[in-house]
Amino acid sequence: MLANHAPSPSQTDVLICLDNQQIASRISSLLSQQGLTVAAISTTGLQEWFDPTGCHLVVTHTAMIGDVRTRLNLPIVNIETFIFDRPDHVTEGAARQFDGDAFVKRVFSVMNGTQRRAAE
Repeated sequence: MLANHAPSPSQTDVLICLDNQQIASRISSLLSQQGLTVAAISTTGLQEWFDPTGCHLVVTHTAMIGDVRTRLNLPIVNIETFIFDRPDHVTEGAARQFDGDAFVKRVFSVMNGTQRRAAE
């Protein structure tokens, strides 16, 4: 689901900037189910993203935050903040778990805050 070219920012609510296509696809699906328009690019594709007009925020990971801040003047949601270790993984399931509900709430919280600041 990663874009092969720079997505159209006027049609994008959230820009996902991750190199892992599987994770980017899952995040994109999760946000799309919430009615958001999403564009996903690799971290190397960030240099091609010239005009983020209309985009409300960027979803990325810790190592990319500095590059995203340098390139784009948009709020950032760090995906790693919503990944937690599961102490019970020894007996069942994966060692880590993604808190999708908290992530979606944070995305909308940041978007609503951005809209309020722009209106002031």
